[in-house]
This record gives sequence, structure tokens and C-alpha cells, in this order.
Amino acid sequence: MTEVIKLLAVIAVMIFLIRKKWNLEYVILLASLLIGVFFGLGPVQIGKNFILALIDPSTLRLMGIIVLVYILSGVLRKVESLKDLTNSLQQLFKDYRLILAFIPALLGLIPMPAGAMFSAPMVKEIGDRIGLTPEEDTFVNYWFRHVWEFSWPLFPGIILFASLLKVEIQEVILIQFPLTIIAVIIGFIWEYKNLRKNVALINKKDILFNLKKLFLGIWPILLIIFLVLGAKIDLLPSLAIVIFSLFFLNINRLNLKTLNEIIRNDVDLGVVILIAGIMIFQRMLQVSGGIEIIPEVFAQLGVHPYVVLFSIPFFVGMMTGITVAAIGVGLPVLLPIIIQGEANMYYAMLTFTGCFVGMMISPMHLCLVVTQNYFKADMGKIYKIAIPALIIISLSALVLVIIRA
Repeated sequence: MTEVIKLLAVIAVMIFLIRKKWNLEYVILLASLLIGVFFGLGPVQIGKNFILALIDPSTLRLMGIIVLVYILSGVLRKVESLKDLTNSLQQLFKDYRLILAFIPALLGLIPMPAGAMFSAPMVKEIGDRIGLTPEEDTFVNYWFRHVWEFSWPLFPGIILFASLLKVEIQEVILIQFPLTIIAVIIGFIWEYKNLRKNVALINKKDILFNLKKLFLGIWPILLIIFLVLGAKIDLLPSLAIVIFSLFFLNINRLNLKTLNEIIRNDVDLGVVILIAGIMIFQRMLQVSGGIEIIPEVFAQLGVHPYVVLFSIPFFVGMMTGITVAAIGVGLPVLLPIIIQGEANMYYAMLTFTGCFVGMMISPMHLCLVVTQNYFKADMGKIYKIAIPALIIISLSALVLVIIRA
């Protein structure tokens, strides 16, 4: 029980510092240090484990992937692939509700901080034309932006999730993809129930032209899907191949100077440090030995494992508004429950769902804050729309665990 009290003390310090607006990467590093101190590790042992965590191949691979994802986002912005993609969609779909869903969903395939803001102006343009309320605009933009969160291999949260579980990312996608489908269905049901039909005319002469523009905008994303899921190539070299292809095909617009600008302006160093901190945090939890007693304590208290698996990441996600943080802080603590011989991927899915739901309702979540501010929407009314949808997602995950685990 003493070990649990020590861990709770560390978590309490983290909560306090997060509320004091400390940068999360520094909070994680301090928490790792506190774990070492509380569990009696000397300065040499703490320093050694910090270094071993940093030079671990899985840490270096993870940091490399995150950097390449940011570079890819910057390159796509430079070559205006996303602009071609959205322009073509507006010309190809008759029902504006499909466009409202597809624009944030397709742009949601590109991870970027406060990414929902990127699609917000396009959603607003369509919403204003049809007469949607600010809350309706916000929900559609926010919801469909995040439907891929469970299964898209470029999201840092999924990458970290698979790394901490020590499983292939394809295995995570296979298990969690049904939740992406459920999220899409929920979004469409809400749209078709609450938004009136308004069909636009399409110029059939321009269909081939717009299909070509759509392909030009989306081919880098399709290539990543093929390389990772079809050809079974690791995500790190797959990203490098796509980035190199973009540079080769746009040699007149992209050069080393452009790459330097993208690295300087688009790569979020704070997130890279956060990833390193999370891997250090995980190692310190392991070497401290205190984490191994957590499942026994919850069993003695009579708390059902499903409640524990969902609630811990939920509260971390709600506090931080960042999927990576919720996974990085919550998952290592829960690994003794999830991994017993081998990883129970349905238990892991329930943990990820807790992260997702907490993050989606968090007032710390940048996507929610910036889009709510952009549309001048009432936060209470947004929650009234979003919370029932998130309850359905949570219950769906629980049903899948009960059936399959």
C-alpha cells in the first residue's frame, strides 16, 4: 500500500503543476525524478536510467517518427496538397452534409497541433451558407476531425500506444478500427437527424478534373496506408519514402532551404521532449518496482478492472487535453493489468477509449478551445451535443471488451 501512496503523491504533484500551467514535458520529467527519489534510487541509478531510456532504440524510433510526421505536415502545406483536396471535395459532393464531414475528416488524417482550426474556415463557409448555428459548426468540425484517433497510424498517440504495449501498430489498428467506424456512424446519424437537406448542383463536365485534383491532394496519404498496412513496411521508413517522393515530384518548389524552414517552423520540439519524457517515465516506473503492486491493490479494494482501465486515462486526458499525455501517463501504470503473459488488446482498447473521451471533453484540448472560439459557440451547448456521442463510444468499447476479452 505504501508504494501506491507514493505513486498517488507523484500523480498529485503532476496534477498540481499542470493546473499551474507548467509545460507538460517538464512535468513528466520531474515526475520521473520524483519516482526515483520516492522509491529509494540513488542519483547515479536515476541518471543511468534516464540515459538508458533516451538511447533505447524504441525511444529513438518513436522520436524519429514524430519528427517526420511534423515534416510531412509542413511539406503537404507547402505544396498545397490539402488545398487541392478540399477544393475538389466541394465540387464533387452534392449534399453539403457529406462535405461538412469529409473536410475535417480528411484533414484530420494530417496530425497537427490545434488541427481542427485548419478546417474550421471551410466548415464555416459552408455552415454560413446553409444557416447552421455556431455549435453545429463546431461539433461537426471537432467530431469528424477526431474520428481517426483510434486507428490512424500517423497519430502520435497511436504510435506511442503501440510502442508502450510492444506490439505492431497494425495490431492496434485491427482491434480499434471498429471504434473509428462507430464514431463516423455517430457523426453521420447526428448530421442527418439535425441538419436539413440542401442539395447543390454539380457540373458533370468538371468531375474528372476534380477527381484528378482529389487524387493529387490525397495520394501521399494513400501511399502511407499502402506502405504501412499493405506492404508491411515500418512507419519510420514509410514516412521517409513519402517525404522524399514529395520533394522529388516538387523539385521546383521544395529544396533544402524549404526543408530547413519546415523543420524550424513545423516540428514541435516540446512534443519531441514530451515523448522522451514519457519513455523515461515508463522506465522509472518499471525499475522502481512499485507499479507491480497496483493490480493487487485494486483487486483487494474490489474495483473492477474495466473501471480502472477506463477511469485513470480518462482523468489524465481530461486534465491535459492531449492524447499522448493521457497514454504516456495512464498506460504505463495500467500495463500490469493489460499485459499478463501477452497484451490483452481489448483491455488496451478500453484504456485508449478512456484517453479519447477524457481528451474530447477537456477544456485544455486545443482543437476544442480554438474552434469554439473561432465559431463563437457556447461551450455548454457543445457539451450537450458531444457528451451523448462520447457515451455511445464508451459503451461500444465496453461491449467489445465484454464480448471479445
